[in-house]
Amino acid sequence: MDSDAPSPISEQTVNAFLADLRALVNINSGTYTPAGVAQVAECLKPKFAQMGCEIELLPGDKMGPQLVARHHGIGTGRVLIIGHMDTVFPDGEADRRPFTIRHSCAYGPGVFDMKSGLLVALYAVRALIEAGEAPWQTLTMLCNSDEEIGSPESHALIEAEAKQADAVLVLEPTSDMARVTTARKGAASYTLEIRGIAAHAGVEPHKGRSAILEMAHRIVALHALNGTIPGVTVNVGVVHGGERPNVVAEAASAEIDVRAADDAGVQAVEAALARVVADTNVPDTTAMLEGDFAHRPFTQSPEGERLFALAAASAAELGVTLRGEPTGGASDGNTTAGLGLPTLDGLGLVGGLAHNPGEYVEIDSIAPRIALLMGILRRLDGADLSA
Repeated sequence: MDSDAPSPISEQTVNAFLADLRALVNINSGTYTPAGVAQVAECLKPKFAQMGCEIELLPGDKMGPQLVARHHGIGTGRVLIIGHMDTVFPDGEADRRPFTIRHSCAYGPGVFDMKSGLLVALYAVRALIEAGEAPWQTLTMLCNSDEEIGSPESHALIEAEAKQADAVLVLEPTSDMARVTTARKGAASYTLEIRGIAAHAGVEPHKGRSAILEMAHRIVALHALNGTIPGVTVNVGVVHGGERPNVVAEAASAEIDVRAADDAGVQAVEAALARVVADTNVPDTTAMLEGDFAHRPFTQSPEGERLFALAAASAAELGVTLRGEPTGGASDGNTTAGLGLPTLDGLGLVGGLAHNPGEYVEIDSIAPRIALLMGILRRLDGADLSA
C-alpha cells in the first residue's frame, strides 16, 4: 500500500476494532463449542442493532446459532456479506492462549480465521451508515456457526440468502494486502469403510481377512491419484482399524479429503474413487465409500470478474494494485459462486498461519481493509454486474 494514500479510518477506530477483536478472540468458539459460538453472536447482536439492523438469531441443531443482520439502505442493489463465528480450536484454547499483541501483529485463536473478518464487515458497514450513505437497497450480514466443518447446518440458509442477493462478499482472510480470492477448489470429505473377517492371529491367521491390509492397499491407490487429474488432490488424513494385535482386523476406516479446481476435476476424481473402491486386493473383503463435494468448485464467472474490477478500482484509490487469485481452501463462497452469484472472497485482514497456534493478523491492515470494503460497497450501488 502507498503510505501516502489517505485512509478514512482513524487511529481511534483501529483501537476500538482491536478492543472488539480482543473480546471476540477470548471467547472459546470452536465449532464443537456451541455455547461459545452463541456468546460471539450475543456480542455482535447489539453492535448490529445500534446500526439499525433487523436481527434474527436462528438456533442450531447440534451446532451454535446462525446470526442474520439485515439493513435497509438508501441505494440500490442487494448485497450479502458472509463471515463465520466458529474456529477450528478445542474448548479452552482461548484460555490457554488469549489475545495478545506483539510486534504490530495480533495473535489468538480465530484472530485470522476469521473473527477479524467479521469486524471488518461490521466496521465498514457502520462507517457508511454513520456517514449517511448506506449505498444498498438491502444489505444482509450472515454470521454462521459451522463453516469450519463445511457449514452442514447453515448451508441451506446461505443458499436461501444468496438467492435474494445480487452480489456476495466473503470476509475470509488473506495473506497479502494486494490479494483477494476469486476462485477456490471444491472440497469433499469421504469415509471409506473396509470389512474383513476376524481370526486368531497366532492359531489360525489363514482363516482371517485383514481389513487393515486391504485398507493399506486402498490408501496407496488413493494417494497415487495425486498428479493424475489436473487441479485435484487426495489425502487420507485419519485411519482407524482393528481392536487387538492378536486378532486379524475385521474392520478399518479412513477419512479422506478431496479437492478439485473445477467441475471436470470433480467428475474425474469421483470416477477414480469408484475404481479404487471396486479394486479388491484381499479376497473376501468389502469396501464402502460415503461422502460428496459439500463445497462445489468456486470458479470466476464474467459477473465475478466485473465484481473484482469494482474491488480493484476501490483498491487503486488506496494506492493498492489488487490481484485476484485462486486458493485451495474452500469457504462459503464456494456455495454462493456455485449458485451463479458473483462472489468475491478474501476480503478480511492480512495475516497467516490459519488453523495454527501461531495464527496472526497484521494490525496495519485494519484501516485499509475496512476502507477497501467501504469502497466496494459504494461501487456496487447501481452497478450492473451482468452487463
